[in-house]
Amino acid sequence: MIPREQVLTYLQGKQDAYGGYTGNDITELAEFLNVTSQGLNRRLAYWIQNDKGFSSFVYLGKEKPSITLSEFLEIEYKFVENPIQVKKGIYDKIQTKRDIENLAPLSKSTYYRKVDQTLLSQYSYEKEYRWFESQKIIIPSDYSVEKNRDALSTLFIFSDLKTYGGADLNAICERLTKSKEWFSMYDVKAIRFYPQILTRNRFLKNILTSIHPNQKIGAQIRLFFELQAAYIIECMDLFIDEIIHEQGRMRQSDNASRQKTENQFRKEALEKLRKDLKQLAMSEKIEPNTLLKCSNVLIDEELQTRIKLLEKHSDSCQWIMKLINDLTSNMTQGVKFHRIEAKTVYRLATGEITWGTLNENEKRSIAWNPDFAKAIDNSYANIVPVLAFNRFIDYIRKGKVTFEESYYYQDIGQRIQNIEVPDDESYLTPDILEQLSEGTFQVDTSFLRDLSTTDIEASDDEVPSSWTNLSEILKEVSLYVRTVNTSWFSEHQQLFKMQTDDLFSMEYTEVDFAERLYNSIGFLGRNFRYRDSDTFMNLKYFIQRYISDATLRLELKFIHKCIEQITNRKIEGVVIDTMGVDARIKSILSTYHGRYHTIGFSDLRAVAIDMTPIFSGVCRSTDSEAMNIVEVIDEVKEICGDDVHIYTGNGHTTTKISAGMAYLSHGVIAAGRFHYDLNKGLGQRKLSKLKRNIVLLNKVGKLLKTEPTLGRVIAMRKHIYVDGLNVRKMVEDLGYLILKNVSRTGLPIDEICDAVERSNHLKKKARIVEGARTRVEPDQAELLLKSGELILCIVGVYHLIKGWKGPSSPINFSDVRLILPA
Repeated sequence: MIPREQVLTYLQGKQDAYGGYTGNDITELAEFLNVTSQGLNRRLAYWIQNDKGFSSFVYLGKEKPSITLSEFLEIEYKFVENPIQVKKGIYDKIQTKRDIENLAPLSKSTYYRKVDQTLLSQYSYEKEYRWFESQKIIIPSDYSVEKNRDALSTLFIFSDLKTYGGADLNAICERLTKSKEWFSMYDVKAIRFYPQILTRNRFLKNILTSIHPNQKIGAQIRLFFELQAAYIIECMDLFIDEIIHEQGRMRQSDNASRQKTENQFRKEALEKLRKDLKQLAMSEKIEPNTLLKCSNVLIDEELQTRIKLLEKHSDSCQWIMKLINDLTSNMTQGVKFHRIEAKTVYRLATGEITWGTLNENEKRSIAWNPDFAKAIDNSYANIVPVLAFNRFIDYIRKGKVTFEESYYYQDIGQRIQNIEVPDDESYLTPDILEQLSEGTFQVDTSFLRDLSTTDIEASDDEVPSSWTNLSEILKEVSLYVRTVNTSWFSEHQQLFKMQTDDLFSMEYTEVDFAERLYNSIGFLGRNFRYRDSDTFMNLKYFIQRYISDATLRLELKFIHKCIEQITNRKIEGVVIDTMGVDARIKSILSTYHGRYHTIGFSDLRAVAIDMTPIFSGVCRSTDSEAMNIVEVIDEVKEICGDDVHIYTGNGHTTTKISAGMAYLSHGVIAAGRFHYDLNKGLGQRKLSKLKRNIVLLNKVGKLLKTEPTLGRVIAMRKHIYVDGLNVRKMVEDLGYLILKNVSRTGLPIDEICDAVERSNHLKKKARIVEGARTRVEPDQAELLLKSGELILCIVGVYHLIKGWKGPSSPINFSDVRLILPA
């Protein structure tokens, strides 16, 4: 009789120490128990099949493998977390670590057996669906890879959502409803996954297009899911954006016709008054009451105009409210009202309650004007739903109403409250707040006066002694950058693994990857088409698979390291500016830029004070500076390091909310032009609130640093509530104190403007093909814009390593041939 408990204890010890047992362990145990190995194996097989105590034991083979316990645990953790990742990636990582520690190589058979055992013990699905099981997502039994692939090009797209004059709200609502119905098969909320997808969304689309339909099925299925989840959130954001824009167009229409309508009412009133006076003059007796009646009116012409204009939009407002209710089940699913008045105006807009059920205070809070409230009381209750609709949309825009399935209109108050902030990651302290309030906070702007007054490039009439083709510059700088940055290739490999979550492995050597990367930068940065050259056509797969915003950002970081090493100068501050970009392809996401008269998007740039490019990104033409400032500063610091401590705009005004967010998230001071009266104090009440909530403000900064895209969310709002406190207003108050201190330092704004415009002109030269128009959709245009900045930097590095001695900046095209003449 083989003792069960003794065998169980022995095998449990082996499992804890080595991750399993071996054939030699069974032989040793059989000798100790004085039984045969065959008999013990038969009894053990029976126990493994029928006894839960033995079911978790892992057989490692006849002999103990060379794998260590730490490697065993790492394999188990990595593949439980992401079961469809490339197995070779973890194996290579273990081998590299063993080489460093002078250990013998790990056997491939041992490694892959352990991986297979881990996957089989953890997952019941087929291997293509194991990632979904790891994320607790249920895949329906009738799931079709082909149908989901087709849905990405037929359902989860933004095309055909326009009508004459703007967005088609009906089409957006219908598309969103169908998309949500399709996505409901997963039985999860899309917003749960969106923050991890957001920064990789554009890259995931490119990755998917680079995969053959019959290959990497598991990776394709995961990409289908992630792109569908992203579409649900982005389409909801688009729907809310367009509702707000529709309300804005209504107001724009009202403002255009308001004066004419008022004049018409005044004309009619004047004619009536003349007629009444004429009748009084012809009558035998003039009664004082009659004159008083003529001089007093119940509703003046201004209010009559407002009422008439509101009545004009009654049908449109009811139609929009119906669309909102259809999407949100009458505002009962995934919607949060942060104030009672927001719920009240919603119920008024939908007709759940009437004007007569409100008390006087509620009526005044909605009508604002007492005479207007009286007019509604008397005979114009029909305009109440329209009035309430306008107020309700304002509350959505300002943050008093939030949506669970939206990113930019979500409730981030709870996220602010729950985030933890280490002491060494807090930029705002009681001492600094005291200095800001007293006006003694020191702001160093001396380096801003080091602007070059010479042109960034020689005149077009000057002919250089010799020309250098850009292709030659790309090869030479590529080699130089890799020489200076010894970890160049390993960092690119690591970034690719991180972006694809180990779904793919790098298939190029360092030399091949570098050649294709720099050729791709030259192709994208000059705004070429694939069909312009056979060489460009050969880059299509590489660009789809390997080129992303993060890839170009990493290369920009390497190039800046080279520039810093050559010039021995660190970047302390940046200048931010925008250029309007005319898009050849117009989509529902294109906007009109009033200052540049372009239809497309804007190129948001950040350059060093010597005009070295650092950042370039696509933003909407209607964006304010604050909406993108956290993302810009985050990327600038990633490229240039922590020496950056100040930014300034190119002539535009700097806002309080922008200043507050930039300092709380990265400790960077905002400077520029100010349209505020900064001579007044903040007020004791506001100062006391700031002092009591320093910890809360640092939580805002930590959240922004962790997820910079939330900067847009905060900038778009007027209200963000945490335990009843409007955190957004406190961030704005802190920004006021920062700008007040900065205003006491003189800034050479005009010189900054001139220098940045010269840099903008140079970038347009780099993208001179098609007059710098962009042929791709806005979500792909960022690669072109960043590549344009990289070309400027690459040319600058080339001139520096050749010993540039010119009076102008080394970043210039005076002797560079960008395009070979036909």
